[in-house]
Amino acid sequence: MLTKKISRRDLLKASGLGIGAAILAACQPKVVEKIVEVEKVVTQVVKEEVIVEGTPKIVEKVVEKVVEAAPKERVEINFATPGGLGLERTMYQNFVYAFMEENPDVKVNVSFESWADYMTKLPTILAAGMTPDVCHSHWTIAMDYICNGAFLDHMPYMERDGIKREDFIVELMDEFAHDGKQYLIPKDSALYGCYYNKDMFDQWGVEYPALDWTIDDFVEKATLLTRDDQGRPANDPNFDNTKIVQFGCAFIDPTFAGDIPAGFTNALGKHWFEPDMVTCNFDDPAIIEYWDLTRQWRCVTNFMPTPAQAVGQGDLWRNARLVAMKFDHQQNTFFAKQEAVQFKYDVNPLPGGPNGQFSPAACSAFGVTAKAPHKEEGWRLLKFLTSEDTQRWIGEQKRWSVNRPNIMDAILPTDGVPEHYPEVHVLPWSEGYTGNLKRIAMKAPVGMAKLKTLYQTYLDPILTCGSEDVAGAAKNMKTEGDKALKESLTTCTW
Repeated sequence: MLTKKISRRDLLKASGLGIGAAILAACQPKVVEKIVEVEKVVTQVVKEEVIVEGTPKIVEKVVEKVVEAAPKERVEINFATPGGLGLERTMYQNFVYAFMEENPDVKVNVSFESWADYMTKLPTILAAGMTPDVCHSHWTIAMDYICNGAFLDHMPYMERDGIKREDFIVELMDEFAHDGKQYLIPKDSALYGCYYNKDMFDQWGVEYPALDWTIDDFVEKATLLTRDDQGRPANDPNFDNTKIVQFGCAFIDPTFAGDIPAGFTNALGKHWFEPDMVTCNFDDPAIIEYWDLTRQWRCVTNFMPTPAQAVGQGDLWRNARLVAMKFDHQQNTFFAKQEAVQFKYDVNPLPGGPNGQFSPAACSAFGVTAKAPHKEEGWRLLKFLTSEDTQRWIGEQKRWSVNRPNIMDAILPTDGVPEHYPEVHVLPWSEGYTGNLKRIAMKAPVGMAKLKTLYQTYLDPILTCGSEDVAGAAKNMKTEGDKALKESLTTCTW
């Protein structure tokens, strides 16, 4: 049926014509209109000849009927991501259900793997051509895939749909960008700080750290909090390092493939790589100092446990037995609350150095693959997963942090614990921050896998207390690292 809106003027005009028509009708044979409905598309007008009974006269009448278009064939897309059993997989599955409810023409098949299995299988899946439409990538490996054409440039889609890079935490967007192209979009954020057990500090009379503490302050407190079975601190001449019952801090693997160490190296004066991402700074004095400090913390001062000392302990900080401090992102708060830890705790920014105090951040991301069978539908799923509404919901569930600076408040604890959570995990990455913490996000060079192998060769012996030649290891890392990065770039297709 035609449902054109009739104005008051049209209504009055039609009324006048209707009166005249009624007078003429009294002098004419009765007209019986026989209307034949013709199926049509709503934008078309169909004219049908109608026989008027009692007269050979033929009149023309416009008849409309809306015919619904045939339903589109439902498109199936594949989405691959690591996801832990339980809450994490349930959340992802619920996202997919919500997306399909809003997009009934798309069916999403989700493939879950454990984190380790996903990282192992992804290269094989992509190389074999069994490409998912949308898949996950971590910052440490993303550039290796990007340089070889595994992901679409999403900028044309973003520009078409009015999505700006500035809508997201730009530093995290940069982790997955190259030459003005955006290959993946962050799905979360990991914002780091130092968690400390206030009960352990209180037990040994150690003052809580100030927000603007330094690396020297950290070393002093970690040393005092490391105790042997007689309660002696690690700086006591009679301290027995074979009978340590409490360590000052959980070990931080000082690798360029970690999120936390860049906060230390930058505080000391240097980032792992030059901005060109093909030049390593492994032989810079600041990097050497950091690597040597870590060696001392584990092998000399003994305030960080070795793997053997930590084995079978679960989370070394949340078990409230082995370590007084731990560097971690906001998820540590979420887990502490889920596990209902029974000790008092707080969180501090990373300690500062001569070059300032830094807030390191990292993330994972989702992207539409270059060989996706259904790129447009994959983009719609990607938009949904990284949208403000979905991200806010994620933050409110207190599972991950969010990818947008305007909704950082979504991850705030509702009970105000830990006290300094906002200063560490929220404010530095929110809009309009003017504090003293300098933001730094992780970006891996092409060839990160080769650098990891070099790290195992040259740094592992030092960090397992088998060697003290940090400068020699750093020199080898620099020479072979630069060569590995340049060689890796020769295989790129971007």
